[in-house]
Amino acid sequence: MKSAGKTFALIWIFGSSAALGFGNENEESRRIDLPVPIGHDVKGLRVPVRNDQGKVEMQFDMESARRLDDQNIEMHTVAIQTFNEQTFKPDAKINLKTATMNLDTEVITTKEPVRITREDFFLTADAGEFNSKTRHGTVFGNIHLVIYNRNAFQTKSGSDGQSH
Repeated sequence: MKSAGKTFALIWIFGSSAALGFGNENEESRRIDLPVPIGHDVKGLRVPVRNDQGKVEMQFDMESARRLDDQNIEMHTVAIQTFNEQTFKPDAKINLKTATMNLDTEVITTKEPVRITREDFFLTADAGEFNSKTRHGTVFGNIHLVIYNRNAFQTKSGSDGQSH
């Protein structure tokens, strides 16, 4: 899958059930704050990320985390649960073996395998990058995507490609 296709696939996947946050003034003020001192390890960390109404948008579960400096956190065995922005029900889940998060940009990068699941698909890749503010991601390397109930994604066009 070409790079543009990979990016499109992730945007389509995350965007199909949740708003992407563009134009939302609250996204700028929201900041993920991980309680990890510089140079120390923390084990068994759970960090919910809430919107201005107190609803959970995302939840990070980490087996361990280490703050590398003021901006960067190294995370091990991470599960990131996203929640639908309209219903606040669990949406996609991102599993990472090892990743680094920049707290200023809220971009999470990994050079190790990525697994993203939702009730209607799962995706695996060799590496990836995920912006937790915009909920956009890019995956790299060998990519495998399985979509369940594909008929739900069919357009209303006929076999000739024309809309009815």
